[in-house]
Amino acid sequence: MSYHILLTKLDHLKLCVERGVYGGTYSTGSPKSKQMNSEVIAGFAGIKIGDSVFLYVKNVGLYGLWKVACEPFYDDKPLWNDPEQVFPYRVCFEPVVREFSHPVALSDILDLRDKGKIWTFDLAAFTKKNHHPITTEEGKELIRLLLRNNPIYVPTKPLSDPYLSKAPRPLSMQLDCDQKGRLIYEGYLNAWFMQAFAHGGLGGLIGDYSDFINYVPTSFNKIMDIFLTHVTNIDGVDILHKFTCIELKTGTVREEDLNQIIMYENWLIRKLAQGDSQMIQSILVGFEFDEKVLSYRDKRKVIEEKTVRLLKYRVDEEKRDITLVEE
Repeated sequence: MSYHILLTKLDHLKLCVERGVYGGTYSTGSPKSKQMNSEVIAGFAGIKIGDSVFLYVKNVGLYGLWKVACEPFYDDKPLWNDPEQVFPYRVCFEPVVREFSHPVALSDILDLRDKGKIWTFDLAAFTKKNHHPITTEEGKELIRLLLRNNPIYVPTKPLSDPYLSKAPRPLSMQLDCDQKGRLIYEGYLNAWFMQAFAHGGLGGLIGDYSDFINYVPTSFNKIMDIFLTHVTNIDGVDILHKFTCIELKTGTVREEDLNQIIMYENWLIRKLAQGDSQMIQSILVGFEFDEKVLSYRDKRKVIEEKTVRLLKYRVDEEKRDITLVEE
């Protein structure tokens, strides 16, 4: 089970809660609109049935708790009466646990951030991004605050007007390539990975994983493409034993890309791994790799007994799928 914070407006909150539906932004009319849509799809592609959802309203607070009831889908049927947006990337959910009438204030979330208990999303960017996946531990902290604010048990109420889409379409995974076979939009490479993780795939290549989160902000104003936690249950005890950071490139992976993932790796070693460098698995994904990247990978194996894994992707346009091969 994963956790997600969804940003909504106060005038949309009532509809979301009564009908159990949320919609993500769709962009048109600008040269960057296809790339922006690919990134929105990449976020929604990581949502799966059974995940937990919080709704955040700016300057009001964070509400909960709902459980995802269907796969994310596309539906442009008018719903929010917003002339500027139909929010067609949608997901349905239903209330669980108990009714939480009192939200968590932003100040409480900021306190958790100051203590290092909330870190995978940038609160300053809440108005720029409407979907924020978070780690299981962060989700537990937010539920703790909801329980603190609502100590009296009140059972959940059924949805008053459940949303039913007459013609839902799956999220569009547009794996369009250039003449060399390279993906045009990096967001769809990210979306392919997130969808694979949501369906339980890639474990044989990357290792069994728990949380999988994309577009994670870091302390140096860079966004980590994908972050995973690896947790194994031994005799009923969950043991966190590894983290993975993944950097995606649709073309040639160059030295500056290598430097970037090493920066992420060092940051995670300090922030999460208490200095244990072996807890971090770094993976670069690209269409091809520069000689300097290949040379560094080989030398690092010898000098540090640690490597940066290099995965080459190829698109099967007929099957609309991607294959990965270790370089």
